[in-house]
Amino acid sequence: MPTFGPSSRDELIAVMTAALVDFPPARAAWLGGSDATDRTDDYSDIDLVVIADDDEVESIFERLEQTLRARFTIDRTWRLPSPTWHGHEQVIHQFAATPHWLVDLVVQQRSAKDRFLETERHGTPLVLFDHDDVVHAVALDRDTHATRLQTRLEAVCARFEILQCLVHKAVARGLDVEAMNAYQGCTLRPLVDLLRIRHCPDRFDFGLRYLERDLPAERYDAIRRLSFPPDPAAISGMQAEAETLFRETLGEIHAERGGG
Repeated sequence: MPTFGPSSRDELIAVMTAALVDFPPARAAWLGGSDATDRTDDYSDIDLVVIADDDEVESIFERLEQTLRARFTIDRTWRLPSPTWHGHEQVIHQFAATPHWLVDLVVQQRSAKDRFLETERHGTPLVLFDHDDVVHAVALDRDTHATRLQTRLEAVCARFEILQCLVHKAVARGLDVEAMNAYQGCTLRPLVDLLRIRHCPDRFDFGLRYLERDLPAERYDAIRRLSFPPDPAAISGMQAEAETLFRETLGEIHAERGGG
């Protein structure tokens, strides 16, 4: 059976915009993700956000899915369980012919408050339409953000210090898979979080996403190298390197804060 997919990201965006712009329940729509951060390439998803009348969220999902199915062959659809971590309803569509162009659709109620429009974290929204003039980039709430960052810093430090023994024990027992899992989760991930706190505090909680842009080249290269132990025997040595970098980075944070 032949499958049909969009010929370009632009075509896909145009089809979805046309389906929604004159649909009364849809009040505004914009593109986030790579379109908002000026980093699109041939593999970029389409991160579409729509504001809908509070009781019309499902109608947005239905209209867009009907439109896409009428034009293209949808291979898979995943509706995220509600409530989502961000508080808005979300669905992801994948096309059979162009599986790399995921449509990641988030529908926000008109009355919602947190729209993820902070420029420092999410870039500048590419507005497709805005009937109520509500889609505006906003400044990050520095006080709230600082509180969240401090909470993460304390948790990262506590987790790192107490859980390194899990790597040591797995290595000592010869449990290679368990050792690699502990190294990635208990050593490398907290190190990434700490490096973000030090070098990119606005996106301290973005994990590995955009890391090549958010860290100095030297430290990104260090994470890149530490992410790939060549064999299980290398885990202990690389863990020791990661611990050294963690303590060095933590010292820089304390020095920057005046020793606090």
